[in-house]
Amino acid sequence: MFFDPSRPAGPTPGKTDAGIHPTDEDVVRTLFAIEKVSTPQPKPAASVEPEPVFSGASRGLLWLQATAVAVALGVLGYYFAGSSGASLTAGFNSSRNRVGRTTVSRTVDRSAQAEAEQLLTRVAAGDSDAADLVLAQSPNWTGRTTRTPTSDQHILTALNLPNLHAREAAVQAELALDGVPLSDAGINMLARAVANSSQRAWALWMLGALGNRSVDPVHTAKIIEAYLDDPEVNVRAAAVNGLAILATDETIPMLLDRFHNDPSPIVQERAACGLAESGMYTHEQRMTAAASLVGWLDDSSLSPGQRAWTAKALGDISGQQFGPDSAAWRNWYESTRR
Repeated sequence: MFFDPSRPAGPTPGKTDAGIHPTDEDVVRTLFAIEKVSTPQPKPAASVEPEPVFSGASRGLLWLQATAVAVALGVLGYYFAGSSGASLTAGFNSSRNRVGRTTVSRTVDRSAQAEAEQLLTRVAAGDSDAADLVLAQSPNWTGRTTRTPTSDQHILTALNLPNLHAREAAVQAELALDGVPLSDAGINMLARAVANSSQRAWALWMLGALGNRSVDPVHTAKIIEAYLDDPEVNVRAAAVNGLAILATDETIPMLLDRFHNDPSPIVQERAACGLAESGMYTHEQRMTAAASLVGWLDDSSLSPGQRAWTAKALGDISGQQFGPDSAAWRNWYESTRR
């Protein structure tokens, strides 16, 4: 399911401890906690007498850090070991278009709005004919329709379907409902929006969507790529999401690089997710990524979390469950090439 960081942390109402399983949101929040507790604290001023190493305050701080890391490792351990059927999160940040998207004043055509929502209801239910109709009709919705809670829910559902055709219809519907035309005018609109920090995450995702719908994918990839080294973790993660939606062959090495080399586990998780099952890559494209992932299972430069994500990504791509057994994964990959 989609990861939504705007959702407040805390237990789900109505669930007992026995029924709680860590979600993808829990994992990513836990990774934030690890980064926070492992960040060195500012040193005291020279005029302040340093606290003895084993004073009560130091012991308390060390205990809190150790506890936070232990809890984090426990969540991750369950996620990767105790929940063998779980897959990497499908889809993307579901708040990507609710927050920061360009607001355009428009008059909603009730007939077009009703058509859009009815067709999206059918797409979310797995109706292939409805997906065809969305792809044919949605350009006519641009400027005449808008996003609603109903359309958002149906798009979210369609984007999580395994059927790539349904995902294509959902992506194109999002562009239309947000008023982004399938043309160079749409690229220009999003290029202006991405320069605005409050609209950047939305614009990066929509640039990927526009390129996926064959509107100058080379240009859109270059715009998104410029944000892969942004100092802000959330911006880099949004850029990774945008590339996974764009899903050209040229974007696969970019995601592999971010998974392997980005210092943030948040970005690493987004890249692994995009390569595994999220976004718009075909199975053949994901198999291209699998060639690198298999080789990384024994890479000592990767963190334990990265190696675990590598195995999970391979599991999602292949449908096999070999865990961290690198030899088994190599045998599987070689068998696919015969």
